[in-house]
This record gives sequence, structure tokens and C-alpha cells, in this order.
Amino acid sequence: MRLTHSALIYLSSMQTGGHDATNLPCVIVGGGGGRLHGGRVLDYANQPNRKMCSLYLSLLDKFGIRLEEFGDSNEHLAEV
Repeated sequence: MRLTHSALIYLSSMQTGGHDATNLPCVIVGGGGGRLHGGRVLDYANQPNRKMCSLYLSLLDKFGIRLEEFGDSNEHLAEV
């Protein structure tokens, strides 16, 4: 199966075996039709903007859905 035109996101709130919303592992696979750059690891552990809603806002923007805010975020993740 080719994922060049797809984007799948896998999330978990159990990195250490307990529900902890401060450290959420996330994997995005697929190229999103050339909109996503793969083969990277982005680590936001020590970054001030590490909200999941910032990730969602960035992904929506990549796919042409422009929003000023989403959930509790109004900041994009530049690296996405």
C-alpha cells in the first residue's frame, strides 16, 4: 500500500503505562499528497508550545483548512 496521498495519525496517552496528558507520543505516517515531510523525529519535550491542538491546527493548515484557533491553541507548529 502506498501512503503518498494519505496521512494517518496514531496517538496514545499512555507513554509510561499511566494516563498522562503532559507527554503524548504521536506518529504521523504518509506524505499527505506531498504536504508532509517525513523521515523526521520532532521532539517538543522542552518546547513552550507543545499542545496537541497546535499539532491539529498545523495539520489542518497543511490541508488547506485555515483556522485562527483550534481547541485551546492559536499557535502553529512550524516544523510540521
